[in-house]
Order: sequence, then structure tokens, then C-alpha cells
Amino acid sequence: MIYLDNAATSWPKPPEVLKAMADVLGHAGGNPGRSGHRLSIEAAGVMYDAREDIASFFNNGDPLRVIFTHNATHAINIVLKGLLKPG
Repeated sequence: MIYLDNAATSWPKPPEVLKAMADVLGHAGGNPGRSGHRLSIEAAGVMYDAREDIASFFNNGDPLRVIFTHNATHAINIVLKGLLKPG
């Protein structure tokens, strides 16, 4: 199963998602990219690992071309605003 909908209204969460969330919440205490302390650097590493996994899954090749957004609506709006021009 590929689970790509982690919106607040999605329930129940698959056990794999619950475990991953519990691991991060229990061990990560920093915001990725917000500071240079150990916890922030570790959080950035977790995000980069996720980017690598996603890039590999979609045969993207460049993990830095994988982005995370708040939700699908936000992602669609980013794409549309980038493609559509006024007038």
C-alpha cells in the first residue's frame, strides 16, 4: 500500500505511519533548516532521507527536487500559480 494522504481528517492511520510519527515525535526536537544545533541538523537529515526515498520511488534522480507542502490543495496552488499568468 502507498499512503500519500496524511491530512488531518484521514483516519485511521496505517500502523506504519503511526510508528514513523511516534519515532520522530519521540526523538526529534529540532526544526529542520532553522538552526545549526544537533537536533535541527538531525531533523534535516530525516527530511533529506525521506526526499531520497521519494525521489528513488518516482525515479526522480534528484532528492532536492522533492518538496513537501501542507497538503494537496497547497501543492496544486503552487503549481497553478507557477503556470498561469495574469490576463
